[in-house]
Amino acid sequence: MIDKSINAGVDAQTGFALQRNSALYLLLEEYHIKFKEKKYFICLEHHDDFLFCFLNDNDEAEVIEAYQSKKKAPSSWELDINLITIIKKLLKTGKSLLDDKIVKSKDYKHVLFFSTNQTINLKVYEKQKIKASESIKANNILVKFKELDDSIKQKITEGVDDIDLTTQLEHLKFIWLDINNTVEKQENELVGQIDKVFNSQIYNPRAALNTIIKLFNDVEYIYNQKDKADLLDEKKRISSVKIEETFDLLTSKSKCFDYWRSQKREVSKVLKIKPAERETFEFAFDSAFDFFKSYSEAQHRKILEFVKLNVSSCITYSDEENVAELVSMFSKIDSTHLGEIEFKAIVFAAFYEVNYKH
Repeated sequence: MIDKSINAGVDAQTGFALQRNSALYLLLEEYHIKFKEKKYFICLEHHDDFLFCFLNDNDEAEVIEAYQSKKKAPSSWELDINLITIIKKLLKTGKSLLDDKIVKSKDYKHVLFFSTNQTINLKVYEKQKIKASESIKANNILVKFKELDDSIKQKITEGVDDIDLTTQLEHLKFIWLDINNTVEKQENELVGQIDKVFNSQIYNPRAALNTIIKLFNDVEYIYNQKDKADLLDEKKRISSVKIEETFDLLTSKSKCFDYWRSQKREVSKVLKIKPAERETFEFAFDSAFDFFKSYSEAQHRKILEFVKLNVSSCITYSDEENVAELVSMFSKIDSTHLGEIEFKAIVFAAFYEVNYKH
């Protein structure tokens, strides 16, 4: 089914920050419980604002969580036409997910979330008095449609007024997210989440967030082809493999920084780095970790592959001596246009990239 609204968010290029940051918030908040060592992918601006698709060992979709992520300023959400319109869009997403050609497991299910960082007040009035009320907020962050008071469910169902869509209401949930309104403050909160998830494993949580956002940006502005969402379109996916690779990159970089800080004198002595050259060296190996993932940086990738193949051949006993051996090995069989200090720094970073993963 062709739906022009599917790319509307991309065309407007507005509202991305909350959607992306909400997805990141949920990923980090539930990382150890729900995501770590699981097979999944994330899509932004696809069937909905964002979604998580969890796969089984046969790469079949087992669970899809689709999110409409909205803010409401300055007041809270009420049970009115604005909220009903968003709910109807979510229910259409449920129908579209059933029609999507991605292979689904026999136990497949999907969940449709309306998520927001504002209070949701679901109230039904009778004779100008409140007959039923449910507030989704900090002390009541998740509510399922099927658990709502019958009069609230009835009002939502009547508002949707489409029998084909009301069958999807059983999959609907409302969730409150503890995330700020402004992008700057959202990112500050995400930095805190990274620090909480990885503790001292990540050297610079702020820089780590920028790296993760870059990963999301790579798919964020890709258009759905022919205005049709298709979960088989891998260009729209951020896979669990890419996410784990990014986290490995960030934690291995941190380990390298820790070693450099504690052994700076010894590393400099063994690798023949003068005190005046240390700043250049540090900048080069800091950059190297990101360049290892870039296909445009052929020299970095070549050095990384060399270290992967030859690190086990080292006969010395300390890290810095191993790095010096690898520098010497490479220089005997290959060449590079990089400067000597930059080259040593990249080998140093590659050693930790490889060694950490082993």
